[in-house]
Amino acid sequence: MKSFYKQAMLILLLSLITRCTMGQAKLVVNGGVITITNGAALVIDNPDNTAITIIGSGYIQSEGIDNKIIWSIGPGNGNTYTVPFGNASNYLPLQFNAASGIGVNGKFIFSTYPTSTWKNSDYLPPGVTNVNNGGTDNSAKLIDRFWQIKPQGYTTKPTLTNLSFTYSDLEYAAPNTIAEGNLFAQRWNNSLQSWSDYVPTSSINTSTNSVNIASINGSQLYDWWTLADQSSPLPITLVYFNAAVNNKQVVTSWQTVFENNSSHFEVWRSQNGRQFENIGSVAAAGNSNTTLDYTLTDANPYPGISYYRLKGIDKDGAFKWSSIEKVNLDGGANIFLSPNPATSYISINAGMGAVNKKPVARLYDAKGNLLKLFTITSTYHRVDIAVLPAGTYNISISYNNEIQTLRFIKK
Repeated sequence: MKSFYKQAMLILLLSLITRCTMGQAKLVVNGGVITITNGAALVIDNPDNTAITIIGSGYIQSEGIDNKIIWSIGPGNGNTYTVPFGNASNYLPLQFNAASGIGVNGKFIFSTYPTSTWKNSDYLPPGVTNVNNGGTDNSAKLIDRFWQIKPQGYTTKPTLTNLSFTYSDLEYAAPNTIAEGNLFAQRWNNSLQSWSDYVPTSSINTSTNSVNIASINGSQLYDWWTLADQSSPLPITLVYFNAAVNNKQVVTSWQTVFENNSSHFEVWRSQNGRQFENIGSVAAAGNSNTTLDYTLTDANPYPGISYYRLKGIDKDGAFKWSSIEKVNLDGGANIFLSPNPATSYISINAGMGAVNKKPVARLYDAKGNLLKLFTITSTYHRVDIAVLPAGTYNISISYNNEIQTLRFIKK
């Protein structure tokens, strides 16, 4: 406990140093080690790419989901930024060039951590629902590490060039079945729940144990990254799965952007979120590279709170699950959208019990950009969406310390 407080004070002191000098101070690690533990954060307010400088064999040890470096990079000066991650065995720097960002308060949150075993699916980062390929666990084809690269406070996120991830030999060793020369970078899109909606071109240098991405537009930056064997990437065709109450029934809906050898979808429900039962199936397209929309209605749902998830099944029997959606049929707190898909407007339909709680709604596009913030004031709250481009959008509604996220399609 004493060492934790000592470390917390060190991190606080470093943060205060950078703040008290109007963002001009630098953190110079001269052959030493800064260890961030217990969810602490090292704050760097100097936006210059040399604000963190390593001399000799020094490094910063994160090795945890919540052990963060928060660097107020701002727009980026176009030069090379180095996040000097490492541990007692390896120096694992994360490097990139950043430029063209817009946002006075723009900053990046960085962290990295190894999985305790080869089975990455047991150590998923927050918001990541799977590391599956064709419905089966793909952990053996993933390096045993995740990286967080999370931009915040930007209206336009910076473009990153020469983004380089460094890994250790032990992180792809057996029982993983990885061909090192096949490693490439993938990032999780938390809005689309997808690893494969965008896969940047990567190159690998096995001599330096690094995977490099030449360029990635800021619009494609999300929170979490890993490295996978290109012979077995992390695909997912499901854009979203949603469950919502409508006239005492539960309407489930989902959308795909790509299907290969798909057979059918099954909707499963549960009263406790653990034991699920199959309540119906819908035929899949088989093969498709266009956007397809599906729906299935549960006409006799459980009373109170229940849970729904989707199972997509291929013709060869492989399958994959969606995230779990929670609904509540009791009281007036049920909220759903109509029409869906929509063209000129979307209506947020809420019971008076929900309206009385003054729920706050946030409208996001598929990239996670906040488009509108408003309070729901009626049981039939109409939102104009005529100016929005076609695509998928999320409305996040918060009330009573709970958040309900609903998705709709703008045609």
